[in-house]
Amino acid sequence: MIRLMFLTVLSGFLWCGAASVAAYAAQVSDEATTAKEPIPAYQAQPCDLPVSSAAVAARLQCGTLKVHSPDGSEFQLAVVRRAATEPKAGAAPVLFLHGGPGGEMTRFTGLSAGDFSPGHELITIDMRGSGRSRPLFCPQLAADLTKALAESPDDSSFVQQRRTALLQCQQQMLAQGYSPQDFGTVQTVQDLELLREQLNIEKWHVYSVSYGTVVALQYLAVAPKALESVTLDSIYPPDELLTSFKLQQDQWLRQLDQLCQQQVGCASRFGAMPELFNRAITELTQRPLQLETGTGPLLLTPDKLRLAVMAAATAEEPLSLLPLWLEAVSQRNTALLKPWAEAMLQPSTIQFAAAMATECADRQRYYQQRRADSLEQVFGLPEGVCASFGVSTSAVSTGAMAGTASGPVQVPQVPETARVRTPVLLLAGGLDVFQPDSLVLSQWLGPHSQLIAVSGALHGVRGGGPCLRKMVGDFIRAPERFGPPGCLAEVAKPFLVTALEPNPTIAAALASLQQPQPNLLLLALVLSLLLSALLGVVWPVLGGLWFWLSGRPRPVCRTGLLSGAAVLLTLAIWGGLGMTLWQTQLRLSAELWLGLPPDSQPWRLVILLTLLPVLGFSWWLARQQHWRQWLAQLALGAAVLLGLALQLLP
Repeated sequence: MIRLMFLTVLSGFLWCGAASVAAYAAQVSDEATTAKEPIPAYQAQPCDLPVSSAAVAARLQCGTLKVHSPDGSEFQLAVVRRAATEPKAGAAPVLFLHGGPGGEMTRFTGLSAGDFSPGHELITIDMRGSGRSRPLFCPQLAADLTKALAESPDDSSFVQQRRTALLQCQQQMLAQGYSPQDFGTVQTVQDLELLREQLNIEKWHVYSVSYGTVVALQYLAVAPKALESVTLDSIYPPDELLTSFKLQQDQWLRQLDQLCQQQVGCASRFGAMPELFNRAITELTQRPLQLETGTGPLLLTPDKLRLAVMAAATAEEPLSLLPLWLEAVSQRNTALLKPWAEAMLQPSTIQFAAAMATECADRQRYYQQRRADSLEQVFGLPEGVCASFGVSTSAVSTGAMAGTASGPVQVPQVPETARVRTPVLLLAGGLDVFQPDSLVLSQWLGPHSQLIAVSGALHGVRGGGPCLRKMVGDFIRAPERFGPPGCLAEVAKPFLVTALEPNPTIAAALASLQQPQPNLLLLALVLSLLLSALLGVVWPVLGGLWFWLSGRPRPVCRTGLLSGAAVLLTLAIWGGLGMTLWQTQLRLSAELWLGLPPDSQPWRLVILLTLLPVLGFSWWLARQQHWRQWLAQLALGAAVLLGLALQLLP
């Protein structure tokens, strides 16, 4: 009996010990398993973006994607997702690839209330070293490059100062452990694939613009199964279509000349665009032009003029004024050129360090031996900059290039025609200074690609108007059944301004009309005109109708009739000015950027002269004690004074 009790107690101790050991082992195993579970590369986080409305803010989700280079360098890429307003079941998201390199997109995702493509989620990402991604490099580089542009006394000094600034940035990046191996188009596509996997997205549509098209073509070459469709907006030239930038710019000037020939009064004013440009280059070669700006002087030289023309060719407002500016260079009209100089010296949103590193990583894609180095001309990289960063320009094996301190860097590629099964839309602008032979590229991509050439579009075709924006949305919704819309024939071409009276004060006041919170003077002016119309015209007319319908007609008051007619005539004059300005805005020219268009000057003079009868009527109506009409005239006079204040006040 005692032995049985002893064995029972011993068995109990052994069972408890075994259970404890098993529990401990399970705990250790769980902890080990937990420790081995990788932390997700994508982490959601609160949004700190500017937004257009609370409704848009509610549709945003922000996050960061952690990525690593083969050498261990880490980046945190900013990502923003915007839910569709009208989600469509099974609709793949749209991935937006920004330009640059070194551009950004996430910061602008919440500023527009409209959808990129209704029914589809929009996903934006800032690439390595760009926008809101981290780390950012060389924060002073943009200012140094602007300083070189402003202070260099000649073109050789300008190139040397740019080289010095870029080399200093390279040393900072290398000291932090970063090299071209950490950048480049191939790395970017790998980042995008990681993001797609982290977000559990099977396929997505890709919309790319400018440098983003290089990324999209590489994506199409290496991972086409991840792509529902690809839009290539304003192709960045592939290797085989790369030409000398100076030759490309000369071809673009001939296209601008064709636009001028189609516009009444343009050719008679300026002549041929290539000749106008060459005269300006010759003038600056003989004697550079000193321009004064609000931030200091700018010495305009031939190379700086080429860069300025390239910049003007990417946006419609400066393009509209380009012939005037080229003419002003030949005539040495510094007053007209001042706004252009100030625009050239505006700080850029491009992260130049990331742009330099990316372009150097993709070097072999662009560099052509025994030919003009277009990469250096287009992007402004002085000769030898990439070599000093550890990138060789010698011939290398296909798909990789040696020469970096950290090892080989792969270069992007264009997909083979036989392998392209994804629907591709190519958007080509006829006035795009970077535009390669898009027809050849479309033929390379094969029958699944479709080329849409828009003769009046610049770099960034989709931004040219509602028809072009809708066209991209239609393609994303039904890539296989897409056809060019009929409204393409109605897309307006840029309007080249032929005469202008510069008036920056007026321009600033008019620009404030487009802001969410208008200028107080403009708001007061509009209210004064409305009050004058209400008291002087609307109220008397409604009162007369009421008495006539009620069978109690009253004799017409001649004083009130004359006053109302004066108010109506003055408002018609103001309406004429408004229509003039509205037509200017419709044609999207730059007349409002620098001041009122020339045909509005008579309207301004007439409006000023209306102050005399307003004062006379006010005195007469006060004596006649017609207080309502007197208030109408006072409101009209206040509108005239407010208009003068908008012109005269700083």
